[in-house]
Amino acid sequence: MLLTVTPNPAIDRVLIVPGFRHADVCRVITRIDSAGGKGFNVTRVARTLSLPVRACALLGGENGRRIARLAEDEGIDGAWSWIAQGESRICLLITDPEARDHLTINETGPTVNASDWHGFMELVWQQARAATFVAVSGSVPPGVAPQQYVELIRGLPLDAFVCIDTSGPTLAAALDLPLDLLKINMHELSAALGQPITTPDQARAAAVAVLQRGPRRVVVTLGAQGAVAVDAHGAWRARTPPVEPISPVGSGDAALAGIIAVLHNGGALADALRMGVACGGANTLTVGAGRLHLDDVTRLHAATELEVIS
Repeated sequence: MLLTVTPNPAIDRVLIVPGFRHADVCRVITRIDSAGGKGFNVTRVARTLSLPVRACALLGGENGRRIARLAEDEGIDGAWSWIAQGESRICLLITDPEARDHLTINETGPTVNASDWHGFMELVWQQARAATFVAVSGSVPPGVAPQQYVELIRGLPLDAFVCIDTSGPTLAAALDLPLDLLKINMHELSAALGQPITTPDQARAAAVAVLQRGPRRVVVTLGAQGAVAVDAHGAWRARTPPVEPISPVGSGDAALAGIIAVLHNGGALADALRMGVACGGANTLTVGAGRLHLDDVTRLHAATELEVIS
């Protein structure tokens, strides 16, 4: 089983607004609310890929209860920890599908105290005992220091396959941990290392450097340039054919779910990378993060180029 962990979840609110970019007043055609945050996106794709998965998240207030209900309505198996005060955040994705244009507006989330965070860690550690894979995804809420994030990771069962996808100070603090898989995008890794990463070669070199610090496998996503994966056995790049994206939001999470699905079934990292970029590409073809169609995944997977790089 995969356990997904979302420290800073949200109500993801998708607003379909034709012509929003060039208008002073717009009309919302459709509103779609869902349980959001990077871990929920991973959960959604894992379920689409028939991977057993449970979601674990830190919730607060009426917004938190709404997230729990939305997850339940979607059929997501979840375990929740609750903060004493404050409201889980709301994040907006404004989309114009015809123009293939989008705007994302993310709230920061509620301030979490030490007691709330400790309770969340205890729940995650307890739930992780039944999991073979654990994916900790996304930002931490205000009030949680990078070392508290590291404590969460260090407390996970030693026999669990631990994956993280984060950014900023929490990523910088986690680079020396003995992770089974670190999945980040080129912008996040560039900021953490303080060096430019804009090409597959730069991504490979940076991933090799990170590999020496702790993580056993590193995957760097590169947007339309695909993704690079590195482990002790080699380095690979995978790239789908060009697609016409509706929205890229959640594509990195979809890629992580695809990678985990293959590794969970005993596959090699190179094969996992190929599935990951196919899932990431398929995610761009629908409205809403972590939502994709299996036929798109199958088509893109078959057409994905995989090469050894050095």
